Amino acid sequence: MEGLMVCPFTRKPLRQMKEKELLSLNTQIKNGDLYFYSGAPVNIEITAALVTVNQTYVYPVIDNISYLQRQTAMVAKNRTADPLRRVSQEEIDQFYNNYGFGEGNIIQKPSKQLNSNPISQEKITQLARLLPKGGDNFMSVVTHDVDSIHNLTYGRTFKHYFHMDFSLPRLMAMKNELPTQTILVLGDVDHLPFDDNSVEALFSFDYINNYNKDIQGLAYEELKRCLKPDGVSIMLYDNTKPMHANDQLKSDQRSKKALGLIAPWKKIKLPNIFFYPIHEDGEPQKMGFFSQSVAW
Repeated sequence: MEGLMVCPFTRKPLRQMKEKELLSLNTQIKNGDLYFYSGAPVNIEITAALVTVNQTYVYPVIDNISYLQRQTAMVAKNRTADPLRRVSQEEIDQFYNNYGFGEGNIIQKPSKQLNSNPISQEKITQLARLLPKGGDNFMSVVTHDVDSIHNLTYGRTFKHYFHMDFSLPRLMAMKNELPTQTILVLGDVDHLPFDDNSVEALFSFDYINNYNKDIQGLAYEELKRCLKPDGVSIMLYDNTKPMHANDQLKSDQRSKKALGLIAPWKKIKLPNIFFYPIHEDGEPQKMGFFSQSVAW
């Protein structure tokens, strides 16, 4: 994982903490010197973690899940979200409960998943043809259906397979169903914990336009940053809601075309990003989808 994962705050590389460093880290925790970014004191023993080069941000790895959301960063008090504000006990307890941190806080697996498998396996197989046959890194995002991931990766060979979700209960529900080599990541769509130009193939079942305009914009820029220049991403969206990310894609396409005419020696990085529409009833549209280039 070293050289692949980056800090969601600094975008600097993360590395695994060594045993001596973990001992020192747990001593700091016992002394009450470390806090989660939310402001809640760190209340768990850490047996594995990822850390930035300067050891400013530390992210726990629990049951083979890398907690790489900004809220789960472990930092000194002066680096919390608002070091001058007192965090109430109610907020602290809610944070512990949300992440299952501490005695008595157990994450319940979801009894019902919504919008995590909105298209048929046949359609997934068709869309998978857009993805490269192999490379360094493949990433799937937000689904509870392991068959979907198997269909996406069937006949493809990558060095690393990642599965990311922003929902810890859903990610935990998937943990034992995915191939053992899959690297599980708890992350945020607007601060992807992956290095620049590192991902060849990405498929997201998460509707990108479920988010507001600002988050859509950040998610699009993060996607563009992480994909390799020849990388491919397929993103689903709800055709009944505003689709702001596509406006940014169209703007980038126009800029690239214009630059190609006036300064062809200059290059604009624009990977193949496909936005695929889904009906409100969960069925894919029969119309074509927004993309950098028409692929079928």
